[in-house]
Amino acid sequence: MAVLVTSVVFLVLAALAVVFRLIARVGYLKNAGSDDLAIVVSLLACIALIVATCLQVQHGLGKHFSEVGPQEVSEMLKCLWVAIIAYNIALTSIKISIILQYLRVFVGSKIRFWCWASIALVAVYGLETVITAVFTCVPVNAFWLGGGRCIPKKFLWFFNAAFNILTDIIILVLPMPVLSSLRLPLKQKIGLMFVFALGGFVCLVSVLRLHSLYVVSTSDDMTWDNADTAIWSNIEVTTGIICACMPATKALISRFFPHLLSTNHSRQPTLPSQGRSHNFRSALSHTTPVRLTDVNGDHKTVTRVEVGDGVYRERDVERASLGDDSGSGNGKDIFVTTSMTQDVERKSEMGSEKDLIIQHN
Repeated sequence: MAVLVTSVVFLVLAALAVVFRLIARVGYLKNAGSDDLAIVVSLLACIALIVATCLQVQHGLGKHFSEVGPQEVSEMLKCLWVAIIAYNIALTSIKISIILQYLRVFVGSKIRFWCWASIALVAVYGLETVITAVFTCVPVNAFWLGGGRCIPKKFLWFFNAAFNILTDIIILVLPMPVLSSLRLPLKQKIGLMFVFALGGFVCLVSVLRLHSLYVVSTSDDMTWDNADTAIWSNIEVTTGIICACMPATKALISRFFPHLLSTNHSRQPTLPSQGRSHNFRSALSHTTPVRLTDVNGDHKTVTRVEVGDGVYRERDVERASLGDDSGSGNGKDIFVTTSMTQDVERKSEMGSEKDLIIQHN
């Protein structure tokens, strides 16, 4: 019963997180990307995982082995085979989604190189886990029927679990050097680093899952002992989806409940120069030229206003036509250009909902 309740509750939370993320990205911010596609794939795999888990419960998961018939054990193992494949697809998609989110944010060449390298590493790892999950035994049906040749489950599960934790740590550490260099008040810097470190919670769940994995790999009562592993595996995947969606979900909350998450005013944070190029700006900031023309006789004023990055720039171009007294119009045109740049404070309507672009070469 605990397996069913935990699995369904966390699946609902993960699904809501993805829905809110898509509403924010597609409906409000209108900047959906490949990271959103990856999180949708992870949710679909998560649904398959939860369904397979529920079917395992139906066929004896959570009962003692002596209480389950041979046919039920075979059906449960078949569902376990499906669950392991779905679990690995979901985890791989979550990790790739998080790193793709980093690529939205970081524009420095070095950090982007390491992001792409991490994606390659995660993709290779994910491919390995899926292939070994499908072909744990040869023939494949030997996984639930017995016989055949099988990879030792204890070795396979712990190798994949260890590599899973390693990639979690890489994803957790990857953005920290850049974030630590931001010139921000300590409280804001910690808050920003916390947003990027949400995956650390998933890493903690992965570590906690190891104990249950060890128990079931050495158990003589697998139908009973595998219940805890199923619970921790489902929590790991669903919380991974939730954590990956939180930055975009926070954007939606900030939009409709601005006083919960936003500050009254925000200024552009700066990075230390120290001979290197740094830039920090909103990904949604834009430059919108607005041309206002006022014509008064031969005197014409054109105002160009550029709005973006919290800076308003006005450029007035005055053109006066000077002719002779007879009005022959053979005079010369004189252009007077007045430029003004003004830093302004703007109220943060959405707080941290806007993707950040951080350049760190």
